[in-house]
Amino acid sequence: MTTSGSPVPRAVPAGVLAGVVALLAVGLLLWAKWLPYAAKLPTVAGSRSLGSSIVTGGAAAPPPVSLSAGLAFAGTYFVAIGPALLAGLLLAAAVQTVLPSDWVARLVGRGRGAVAGGTLALPGMMCSCCAAPIAVGLRRRAADVRAALAFWLASPALNPVVLAFCAFVLPWPWTVLRLAGGLVVVGLAALLARRGRTVPRDAEDLVGRDAPGDAPDERPLPVRFLTALGGLALRLLPELAVLVVVLGALRGLLFPVGAGLAATHGLVVVGVVVLLAVAGTLLPVPTGAEVAVVAALLAAGVAPAVAAALLLTLPTVSLPSLLMVRRAFPRTLLLGVAGVVVLVGVASALVVAAGGSWGA
Repeated sequence: MTTSGSPVPRAVPAGVLAGVVALLAVGLLLWAKWLPYAAKLPTVAGSRSLGSSIVTGGAAAPPPVSLSAGLAFAGTYFVAIGPALLAGLLLAAAVQTVLPSDWVARLVGRGRGAVAGGTLALPGMMCSCCAAPIAVGLRRRAADVRAALAFWLASPALNPVVLAFCAFVLPWPWTVLRLAGGLVVVGLAALLARRGRTVPRDAEDLVGRDAPGDAPDERPLPVRFLTALGGLALRLLPELAVLVVVLGALRGLLFPVGAGLAATHGLVVVGVVVLLAVAGTLLPVPTGAEVAVVAALLAAGVAPAVAAALLLTLPTVSLPSLLMVRRAFPRTLLLGVAGVVVLVGVASALVVAAGGSWGA
């Protein structure tokens, strides 16, 4: 017996959808990260330099507070991260709408933990603001909170190319310090996520998903993808742009790294270290820019312990990236993560102050 009417479309196999997302990721990362890094690494290795510090703009100290200073910083920042930010948004939309949820569960689902998320992040090598949309997408597909958090933090903190930049530009102990600090931040953040659950496990796993009784979204896949992409862009980009301009304008207050800093001692240095650790946790920087900042401070005669406060705090999180993921993770967890980053920044300064071959 036959029935009239349009045939029911066959569902696309989950393996095909996962393959499409994987190919998209490879293509975007080749364009935004891998090929640019492949071209930049030999140049940095030969020159032993990453250019001027984004904090000071190549001057001896950051500019005074002004709108022009904020706009100049934002222009430099968005030119540097633009391709990676677009790649992050496209991948986040693909994760939310194309990647099958059972594949997410296999990769970074419940019980997978920080190791799975951190490992998944390493090929992307994104800054915290570019990795944030993908972390949000993973949570909306029921990724384990520890795995998604580790993905977001490990992307900048354990970036293998930045470790290579450290080895080329700074004395070798800085590379060890950066790697150790990144591992500590990711590990402690995962521990906070494990011990500080604020919602039941089942409720956590439904973040951003339809309720069990809701009708499935029957719109065509391209429509769902473009809707997700537009929603992410409208929610994240205006806020990011405003915050980058504001924080860039305030660099002169946040980073007292003028010529007089090299002559400070005692409790003043301690205060400066804490201030810089907090400031570094607030300001967003492009991938690898923290290495140029540290190198510029050392060249200006600033104490290595002071410069060390920025080595990990600048790249790992920022106020914009924290706000970008605020709907994907509990607020108390994000506050704890920010605190961990500041503490690791201060601890890095103490390690450097204890002695060693830290000079430029």
